[in-house]
Amino acid sequence: MVALPEEVFGLMNEQTAAKVLGTAAANGDVHLINVGGSGAIDPETIFIGEIFMKKTSENLTLAKEKGTKVSVLVSKGFKSYEVKASVMDRLTSGPVFEKMSGVFKSMKFDLKGLWLLKVEEVWNQSPTYDAGKKMI
Repeated sequence: MVALPEEVFGLMNEQTAAKVLGTAAANGDVHLINVGGSGAIDPETIFIGEIFMKKTSENLTLAKEKGTKVSVLVSKGFKSYEVKASVMDRLTSGPVFEKMSGVFKSMKFDLKGLWLLKVEEVWNQSPTYDAGKKMI
């Protein structure tokens, strides 16, 4: 079981941190989006709120079917980490979805789905001597 280090977990849940999700299309093209509605439910699980994500949702579905990984880059200032993850599920109902749907509604967004990602690896991508080193 892989868990986000405390510093990365905190950064994933910091609203002012930039988060970019990278997925792969069926033809192998890389697709990147900014994901403001994202964070970590716990140190092992990242959530991505689906609002306008047509292409990304297709790619997440493909990653789940093929068992391939996606990446989330989380950055703020000189701290930057890449989290490689597998796609666990897409929720459209249930207690976790309902709770997050309320949060999104308070920001005037209609949550279509909630993607859950399982943390597989964490890499330091900060501009330091530890850049490119696998943390876990």
